[in-house]
Amino acid sequence: MNQSRVDRGILFADVEGSVRLFRRLSDPVAHDAVEACLGEIRGAVDQAGGQVVKSIGDGVMAVFDDLAMACEAAVAAQRRLNARLIDRPVPEGEATRLRIGIHAGPVIAEAGDFFGDTVNIASRLAGVASGGEIIMDMALAKQLSPIQRRMVRRLGTIAIKGLTPPRAIAELLWDTNPGSTVTVVTGRWGGSRGPQGGPRLGLAYADRRWTSLDGSERITIGRNEGNTIVVAEPRASRDHATIEFRGALWVLIDHSTNGTSVAFADEATIMLKRQELILHGLGTIGAGFDPAKAPGGAIRFTVLST
Repeated sequence: MNQSRVDRGILFADVEGSVRLFRRLSDPVAHDAVEACLGEIRGAVDQAGGQVVKSIGDGVMAVFDDLAMACEAAVAAQRRLNARLIDRPVPEGEATRLRIGIHAGPVIAEAGDFFGDTVNIASRLAGVASGGEIIMDMALAKQLSPIQRRMVRRLGTIAIKGLTPPRAIAELLWDTNPGSTVTVVTGRWGGSRGPQGGPRLGLAYADRRWTSLDGSERITIGRNEGNTIVVAEPRASRDHATIEFRGALWVLIDHSTNGTSVAFADEATIMLKRQELILHGLGTIGAGFDPAKAPGGAIRFTVLST
């Protein structure tokens, strides 16, 4: 076997919600939608000077000469897909989004394929990402050029299945629309840490993000306009749920008629009905529905130590 060890940037991308599409639409229509989404990542990889190594189900693996090129391709792919959805709107629940993970380092090259820890880490990081996100190792993010570093948002430290020890991870932001990121309050604790130095809570819904939330404030979720996060979900109650900080924990409290479901990364969905749940790690919240089955309308959360 002809093997060589080289340094490369590795990108994994897959289509969020593809299973839902095949259940909802005819196979040919769903297939075309997924392929159109993957076409954007393939085009971005080629434009950035990379190479698609292989397709894996509803995703692709790509290789680049360095990390910066992988980041360039990831950002371009998300922007291309977003522009496509703006130009060609699709019915609610039928939009496709990319989940992307990036890593760089030594890999084993053999017969046009690549293997090793760098490849495995990139794949795991893609699994952590939600649709529309690009996730990478924080230590590598610090090595990017000043221009690319300005696009990095530290998420914190998280245990990722299959990887030890826990890793500090970051999101590479691609949306240049300033309205897509909202800081609700900076509070007395500021920075990237939570209240009284506890874990930091981050939330995202549709094209908006809430970060650096102050533990003295309750985060409210529901259809009423006065809520912190106003959800466009007919199954949600007007005042559906709240998230509050207790001690060193972020707690989700359901007040609704149809319940609140929480899907943690790599765990089964938990259904709350007038109950409470401690949030941890990364996951999604469904106001009146299972977010694992309909991730496009879910609230994404991160509760990460720093």
